[in-house]
Parts: sequence; C-alpha cells; structure tokens
Amino acid sequence: MCTTDLDRASWLVLVRNFGLLFVAGTSDPWTIGTVSLLRPLSRAPMVALSSPGTQSEPTLLNAGADLVLEQGYSGDLLRAGTDALLRRAIPNQAELRFLESPGLRVDLLARRVTVDGQQVSLTPTEFDLLRVLMGQPFVAIRHHEILKEVWDWKHTDDRNALRLQINRLRKKLEASGERRYIRAARGIGYSFDQHVTELAAHQKKGSGVEDSNYVATWEDRLSTLIQSLFATHSRLEACRALVDLAADDSLCDGAAVFARRPGSNLLDLVAQAGMPEEWQTSVAAGVPLDGGYLSADTFNTRAIRRVVDITKFKRLYPATVKLTRLAETEVPSILSIPLADAHGTWGQVGFVRRSDSPFAPLQCIVLEAAGAVLSGLFPRNLGEPDGTLAAI
Repeated sequence: MCTTDLDRASWLVLVRNFGLLFVAGTSDPWTIGTVSLLRPLSRAPMVALSSPGTQSEPTLLNAGADLVLEQGYSGDLLRAGTDALLRRAIPNQAELRFLESPGLRVDLLARRVTVDGQQVSLTPTEFDLLRVLMGQPFVAIRHHEILKEVWDWKHTDDRNALRLQINRLRKKLEASGERRYIRAARGIGYSFDQHVTELAAHQKKGSGVEDSNYVATWEDRLSTLIQSLFATHSRLEACRALVDLAADDSLCDGAAVFARRPGSNLLDLVAQAGMPEEWQTSVAAGVPLDGGYLSADTFNTRAIRRVVDITKFKRLYPATVKLTRLAETEVPSILSIPLADAHGTWGQVGFVRRSDSPFAPLQCIVLEAAGAVLSGLFPRNLGEPDGTLAAI
C-alpha cells in the first residue's frame, strides 16, 4: 500500500500489521515528522529516506527509523538493508487473545477466566483443559487427544486423572447451574457445548492520551460508516455501500452480504467487495442454510460469530473451510453478523481479514454497529415475504 496522505497513513498503520514501513518525503523535516508520527503506532521495521549531505540520519534514527538511506541509494543497498531488518522482525501472525462464550470469557495471554463478570481461579491444568475444549466447540475431542495436548503424553492412559480434572473444572464454571459448558461424550471424550467467539489482541498498546486518540479515531470511522448508510436509498444500495466502505477503508480485506432467497433455504450473494473471483463463482448458486457454512449458522442462530482462524473449525464449518481453501484465500479471520429487522432474519454480512491482521475488539465493535444499522434500514412491511431479495 502507498499513500501521500498522513491521516490515511496513520489509519492504515493502526488497522494493519505491516511487515515493513518505508517513509520518503520532499524534505527531511517532513520525513522526520512522519517517522515520529508513525513510530508509536507500529512496531514494524521502518526505512526512512533522507536528503543527501544533510546529516539527518541521527535525528531520523532517534525519531524511530530503523534504517536511513540517502537519496540516490543503490538497489543492492536497499535490498540488503531491508532483508536484514526483516530477518530480525517479529513475524506477523494472528495473535488469538480472547475466547468468549455466553457468560464466559478467557484471556489466553493473561490466563484469566471470568464467569458472569466474576474472576474464577483455575489451576494451570484446568486452564489448559478449558483452552483445548473451547478451541473446537461442539466437537467431541477424544480422551487421548486431550491427554496429549494438556499433559504432553505424561499420562497417556490415565482417564481417571482427566475425569477428575474435568469434574473440578465443571464445578468452577457451572457453579450457578444456569449454563452447561462441558459435555461428556460416552466412550469418546469431552466437548465444549456452547458457541465460542475468538478475538485477537488489541493492535494498539499504550495508555493515556494515545489510547484516547486511538478510541476517538475508531469513533470517527464508525460515524462515517453510519452516515454513509443513512445516505442510501434502498437496502441493496446500503449493502453495497457497507462492503465498499469497509474494504476501501481497510477495515477488512473483503466483505460480502447474503440475503435469503424468497421461498427457499438458500442465501444469495447480493453485495461483495474484495472477494476473489473463485469464491464468488463458488457461491453464485446460493449458500444452503443447512450445509455447514458459517454464514448459514449465523443466519440460523442470529448470533455474531468471530473467528481468528476459520481453518481450525473444519469440523463445525466444513463447507466454509473448504470454500476458503478452494478459492485459495489468505483471509481466515472472519467476522460474521446476522441481519434482521422487526419481522425476522433477512440476511448475513461477513468481513474477512488476512491472518496477519485479525479482527481486534474495537474493529469488531465498529463493524458490528454498522451491521446493526444495516439490519434495520428500509424494513420490510409486515405483509412482505420472509425472503428478502424482493425487499432489497
């Protein structure tokens, strides 16, 4: 990506995990100011271009540049310098931070668990058991797989130890009796019996004024999205506006809206932006509401689904995982939102991102709020069919 707009550059650095930043301007003061602006927003290696003979290298390095090159540098020097920076850089990978289920929140990095807002103290083994089970919701994980994952084969046949740990974990999580999280699959193992939402770590770290500015930036983006939706004149126009704006503003790498086909159990693609042609071809005939698709599950349950890496959910959403691989997409991070008005669910909107930039909490808040606005715009009349292409 390339931009000459500093506001745009700041925004892109906030919402993307770039592998390398390159700053080049018409003057050294401008370059120094830009480096100073971007450095607090990203840990990516940064190369800055300086004017020849100005001796600005120390200032640029102090401002946050990792490598300074004078104008007129050789291509060999640039390649050698950037290769050296990239070798030492931290790889961009999806950093799963939170697992959430009704009433339950797990912070994987802090190893903290809360139930109904109250912290629950788990032993290291209990925490690892919960992490393994929540990693594959509604899937019966075999005893030996759990033992291998949690105990690293130290107790390969000790099902009694596993049963005792599971019982202790259940008592702590299900003390209120309102929900059941863990189910025993007789003769097989155990499964987590609730839907699980995945969230990435916050991309922006800091405190005080910087965090306030960060939140304000997201508030501005949400306001722009909502105002643009209100300016549309039909549901179809609003669907197209949302996916186009989200993709253009780098809130996602791709987006798509599906609406239920009247009188059928199919979802039809009505708007998309940034999705590969192979993917569009694969869904052109419609997505069945009972075929193992994440979009169909979102529609049927009217529940938001957030997944950092969809490929881990091949047992729960096999059709979506197959479709992702068939289209050779590198966008396993998915945010799926149901669309409903006063008369029922009429569609689903999905946003996807690359594995190096999964959705963080504030990004989800903005897109989910925009989805909620889209849901209620141009509501159907009571006499209109439950299918929605006619309403669109």
